[in-house]
Amino acid sequence: MNDALTDSDELLRRCQQGDEAALSDLVRSYQDRLFRMACRVVTDTALAEEATAQAIFKIWTRAGQWRGKSSANTWIYRLAVRTILDVQRGQHRWWRRWTKAWPLSVADRRPEPVEALAQRDDEKQRSDQLHEALRQLSDSDRALVHLYYFENRGLAEIEAILGVARETLKMRLARARQRLRSLLEATDGVC
Repeated sequence: MNDALTDSDELLRRCQQGDEAALSDLVRSYQDRLFRMACRVVTDTALAEEATAQAIFKIWTRAGQWRGKSSANTWIYRLAVRTILDVQRGQHRWWRRWTKAWPLSVADRRPEPVEALAQRDDEKQRSDQLHEALRQLSDSDRALVHLYYFENRGLAEIEAILGVARETLKMRLARARQRLRSLLEATDGVC
C-alpha cells in the first residue's frame, strides 16, 4: 500500500506541473473507487457519474492546492467526498429510485438452477434492503459508512478525509450502525 500511496503522491506532483499523462494514471487508479463511493452516497447512478466527473475535474484543477501535508490519497478522497456531498445537496430529483450498481458475489460451488435462482432472489432482496436502508441515512453518514465498511479505511484516515474529529466519527458510526440495524430489522418482518 505504501507504494500505491507514494505513486499517488508522485502522480499528483506531476499533475501540479500540468502533466496530463499523470492525470490519466490518477484517473485509472481512482475512478472506479470514487464512482462506487458516489453511488452509495448519492444513490443515483447518473448523479454518481456526474459527481465522479466533477471530482476528477477538481483533482486536476486544484492539484496545485495540495501541499503534501497529507498523502495524495487522503487529499483526493477529501476533495472527492466534498464534491460528492455538494452534488447530492444540489440535486432536486428525489423521485429517482436506487439503481443497483454492484454485482453480488457468486458462491464457490455451483448450485442447482432452481436453488441458484432462489439464492439470487434472496441475495437481491437483502441487497435491495441494505441499499434502501443506506439511502435513509444522511448524506454525510452514507459517506462515512462507505469509507469505513466498503473502502476499509481506518478512522484516522477518515478523520483526515472528512475533517471531523475521531470521537465524533465513532459516535456517528455507532449511530449509523444502530439506524441501519433498526431499518433492516423492520424490513425483515415485512416479508
